[in-house]
Amino acid sequence: MSTRTLVQLPPELLHHALSFLDSYDLVRVRKTCKTLKRIVDNSEMLQYIIDLGYFQMIPMGSSDTDVPPVTRRKRLRLYDAARQRVEFKLKYTLPFPMLQFDHIYAFGGGIYGAVVENCFHFARLPSDASDSGDVDCHCWSHPIDVTTLVNFTFCAAQDLLIVVARSPYLQSHVYDIYLRSLTTNDTHPDAAQPFLKALDRYGHQMQDSWHCKKLQIIGNYIGILCWAFIATVNDALDIIQVWDWKSKEGYQFILFFDYDISDYFFITENKFLVLVTSGSMEIYNIDGTSRVPQRTAIISLPSLVDGFSYTDVFTSDHLTPSSMFPYVRGSHRPPLCSFHPSADDQLIAILVWIHSTDTDHSYMGRSPFYRFVVQRSAILELESLSVRTYGQLSSKFRLLWSMWGPQHTSWFDIQLNNDWHTSVCGFRTIESIGEFSSRYMDNPRRLYIRDFNPHIAWNYDAVDQSGCCGKIIPGEMDKTVSHPFAEPLGRALTYRESVSEELFDVKEILSDESRVLVVKVSRNLPLIIPGDNESR
Repeated sequence: MSTRTLVQLPPELLHHALSFLDSYDLVRVRKTCKTLKRIVDNSEMLQYIIDLGYFQMIPMGSSDTDVPPVTRRKRLRLYDAARQRVEFKLKYTLPFPMLQFDHIYAFGGGIYGAVVENCFHFARLPSDASDSGDVDCHCWSHPIDVTTLVNFTFCAAQDLLIVVARSPYLQSHVYDIYLRSLTTNDTHPDAAQPFLKALDRYGHQMQDSWHCKKLQIIGNYIGILCWAFIATVNDALDIIQVWDWKSKEGYQFILFFDYDISDYFFITENKFLVLVTSGSMEIYNIDGTSRVPQRTAIISLPSLVDGFSYTDVFTSDHLTPSSMFPYVRGSHRPPLCSFHPSADDQLIAILVWIHSTDTDHSYMGRSPFYRFVVQRSAILELESLSVRTYGQLSSKFRLLWSMWGPQHTSWFDIQLNNDWHTSVCGFRTIESIGEFSSRYMDNPRRLYIRDFNPHIAWNYDAVDQSGCCGKIIPGEMDKTVSHPFAEPLGRALTYRESVSEELFDVKEILSDESRVLVVKVSRNLPLIIPGDNESR
């Protein structure tokens, strides 16, 4: 019996087998022989898989049987082209009541929520792929039925609303954390108990001095960062408490820090990054449910010259984990032909605030804010770097800035007319910059979009740039030392920068994969999306 080679199989069978490969393997396969190259190049489905890898996105919503691959490819490329040209058009204005300057809000999974006039108001943003003139924006609200609201967040993909309220039984615990359905406000059916007790067993020690600094949900974990004055130690401590909200065994842990913690956030579903106010970061790993998470790496930020110190280090975006790690749930139905950033790797943006402790006033008038961006994969690799450097996962030794920072980060000096917040989605950041050198947000502002997707940077010269208003900023190993830092900062990441010609009246910007939500204080909230001239 004669032997049949792979390429002698029927083309339909080869196509079916190749459809199980990811984008990187498909690119490798098409280089092996003319037959496989022809099959990959002539298949819209296989090209669609490659496009998803190129743009570092994953499909959400209807299956490929509902929307042909050729349509999805076209939509994906139109999104990118619109961002290059900064083609945004007004889609919808959310009918929310007047917002105050310090209003509490959350955004993720295509839903915006805000606390206004003793209610939680929510809006599921209209589909970015709607070709009709009708705009479908579903809005609903829930009354605030707790005595003292502290914070809230939600995970749209799990239909989970988390409400933090001050406990009426402070001798027992400080906060009640209610687990509810985002759509109905009833107790969530997957919750092991209707509410969690935060800082339990410590309420009687806190002498009426505490503050909730951060609330986050990721998968089965709910985490809260608090500051509290503990009477037994006569000192103020930062506290991170995390629960498995679905666990009937009641898994939870609590970490006390006798040094200032500015922020924390999950970088995977079992690792979180703690940002230390004095200028460092710490990686913690949740290894099973039998013990407290272990610190696996301490990472330094660049050192400062004498007379300067770090005042704050925190994420420059209000991260909602549902925008980082997608989940599947029947109650959450993404819009037709939608995309979500791939969870394989994404960008992290961190803001640092530097304070001058010197009597020299030469620094006066300059912005004390700096922002740096780094890929999440680079942060995760620092655990391995720590092992290679010190021989084991170490909770004592510190990775110096020079060992990792200049090679993996890009820094930006935030000028007085810049918005110090930046919205991050996948590898893309978007922020607003004012026309005048003023920190006030009441002047017209342009949108700045930076795309750090390495695939786009590598192939920038190979794609059609007609009509684009952007440019490539190449990464480099810059050895320049900028005051007030005592060592070189990172400028290693190449990115594409685009600036809008149109001016916007904006206080803050939130974004997802295809939409931009412009927040205006004491006004309605306009939603703008990338222009799609071929479908409208």
